[in-house]
Amino acid sequence: MTTKKHAFYGILALVSLLALGITQSAKANLIGNGNFETGNFADWTVVDQAGGSGSWFTSNPGANTPLSGFSTAANPSGGRFYAVTDQFGPGCHVLLQSFTIPNGASNVVLSFQMFVNNYFGAPPIVNPAGLDYTAFPNEHGRVDILTSSATPFDTGAGVVENLYLGSDAGPNPHGYITYAFNLSNLAPGTYQLRFAEVDNQFFFNQGVDNVSITAPDSGSTVVLLGAAMIAVGLLHWRIAAKRA
Repeated sequence: MTTKKHAFYGILALVSLLALGITQSAKANLIGNGNFETGNFADWTVVDQAGGSGSWFTSNPGANTPLSGFSTAANPSGGRFYAVTDQFGPGCHVLLQSFTIPNGASNVVLSFQMFVNNYFGAPPIVNPAGLDYTAFPNEHGRVDILTSSATPFDTGAGVVENLYLGSDAGPNPHGYITYAFNLSNLAPGTYQLRFAEVDNQFFFNQGVDNVSITAPDSGSTVVLLGAAMIAVGLLHWRIAAKRA
């Protein structure tokens, strides 16, 4: 009886460890420093259109914006830092990071929290010129999935999917809105995630935090389940052998 009990508990422990491995695999994040808790833009690339004013900054949630001093909402998810744009004059600012969807990935989900404050006091203006502050008028924010070879300001063929275009409606400052997008339609390969804004009418603050792209690897899950079944079978065989 003691041998059977030990074997039974051994099976439970092994299956639990393998299940934990499956869970960890399912939560793999393809984005680095998505919560900006490094206090800088490690893993990200910041690109500002030449000659413009302002940039992307890391700041404390709920603090005033670093240049214009406008108030911002506290992030309900907590944390010490977030990314935000600010300026003294017209400009265009891009924040992007490359990511790779592996073979066999399923249920690829992008999520983030964002607010977009447009102090122009009018609906956003999307100029056909795209992300170019020298094209008047032009005042909007956007979120895109780009090809791996797209340039930072590309709003044409390099855009695989546009996920947000405009600014938040209503009075400023806006609270964070949680966004989630299923990217499972994307083929395995390398892409770029871009947050961007262009402004030449008045102040514009785009705040971003808690960015993640989860992509469970179905191949790893199958391997782990297969290993669990083999291990349980071996333990069963050993118990049967001892009985004989």
